[in-house]
Amino acid sequence: MIIRAAAISAVLLAASSLAAQATPPSKAESPRPANPPCFRLSDLGGHRIASPDTLYYSVRRKEVYKFTFSGSCLAGVTNSDPLILEPLGASSQVCKPLDLNLGVGGPIPRRCIIKSIERLTPEQAAALPKKLKP
Repeated sequence: MIIRAAAISAVLLAASSLAAQATPPSKAESPRPANPPCFRLSDLGGHRIASPDTLYYSVRRKEVYKFTFSGSCLAGVTNSDPLILEPLGASSQVCKPLDLNLGVGGPIPRRCIIKSIERLTPEQAAALPKKLKP
């Protein structure tokens, strides 16, 4: 019984020693969560349809956001077709796909499921072909 207690004590002592030596990562080393791309619906400008599942929007006249959709929601839609934008919730601020309901107007309106919203860097926005710049 005494030998068993001594063995348990030795294991606990070794474990606590290892835990004391392990240092938590500093704030500089730990990855920071990216700030979500937020904007108000009133900040939206022009748009360009890149493909049946991708749309680019001008925001505050100096930023470009890329909207990616599940499925081919924009198939057959042109840049002149009306888009329906409705905030989901009490705020008109959009930070994530679930903050916005986007649809395509016309004789048979349809809703699009937004998969992601990404703010492009100035370099990415400048690299867009002219016909895709909103």
